[in-house]
Amino acid sequence: MTFQTPTATPSASAARPHVEACRSTGTSPGRAGHVRVRLDLDSGASVDALVGYELHGRPGDEPIVVLGGISADRHLAPTRERAERGWWPGVVGPGEALDTDRTALLGIDYLVPERLETGRAGGVAEAGEVAQGTAWVPPRVTSSDQARALAAVLDALDFSAVTLVGASYGGMVGLAFARLFPSRARRLLILCAAHRTHPMATALRAVQRRIVRLACEAGRPADGLSLGRALAMTTYRSAEEFDRRFDWRPEEGGGAVRFPVERYLDARGDDFAARFSAERFTRLSESIDLHRVDPDGLTVPTVLVSVDTDALVPSWLVDELTERAPGVELHLTLRSIYGHDAFLKETALVSDVIRSCLTAGVAA
Repeated sequence: MTFQTPTATPSASAARPHVEACRSTGTSPGRAGHVRVRLDLDSGASVDALVGYELHGRPGDEPIVVLGGISADRHLAPTRERAERGWWPGVVGPGEALDTDRTALLGIDYLVPERLETGRAGGVAEAGEVAQGTAWVPPRVTSSDQARALAAVLDALDFSAVTLVGASYGGMVGLAFARLFPSRARRLLILCAAHRTHPMATALRAVQRRIVRLACEAGRPADGLSLGRALAMTTYRSAEEFDRRFDWRPEEGGGAVRFPVERYLDARGDDFAARFSAERFTRLSESIDLHRVDPDGLTVPTVLVSVDTDALVPSWLVDELTERAPGVELHLTLRSIYGHDAFLKETALVSDVIRSCLTAGVAA
């Protein structure tokens, strides 16, 4: 079904001191910290690591857990300690659909073991160890492992149950959490994710990982990460958007031939390489392709959202999940030229979906 913009709006709540502080300063009085997590992974390895979290809202309020793609982290909205915007601007923040004024929100960093010694992970690899193959092989981490890490954070913060909004990889983790801990998941809103991956999407990610690993072996990890991300951007967006956005003709000037779309891909790749590590990228990319959740065991009330131009998680794959999962109440298909990245780009439409599904109920 295609989603029609709902007219429902969230009800007002009484003013609270933390709300007034947020309105007057433009930042949330959120707090951040770390939880030590000790887990046995699906791979058989054991992990002892710190998982970061950021919590907004009045202490004690049950939060909505908000999880994004592999490039997202715990930072959801500006705070006094971290003034930059969060990873989902226009959707999370004061007065937004996920409102830091009125709603408790929790974000976490994804678990990525970076050193393995005698079956335990959690430290930091020394430069060159992974590329040269002289030390350890990092353990695989699955979406179910991330769900267990989330459960450990909730335990530490004394939250017994939560609502969860997850997009892309975060949606995979949300589905895994609901399968493993159904009594702790009150409701799910899952965007651009399904119960399994598409083989073509896996093929494209596998090429990205090989690019990064080859560059690491050549001593140029940043270049490999930039190129891998550039390739990834062609899968996050749609051919229709690129045709509208970029001139197909080469740029004028001497030297090598350059096209406008190349500059965009180079910029996005370089930006990503400046803030991400090659190891973290390859571990989380691999985790996407290891994702598997049995739909028959998904009983938590769930709304699924797909995008008609999403090449990575096509709507028919989400239909497959809808048909098999007992807890799915509705599958909405958004129309957008932005492909998989529609959950980031179509903030107004996504916000309407969130308000309708989490505040005013499901709009059929």
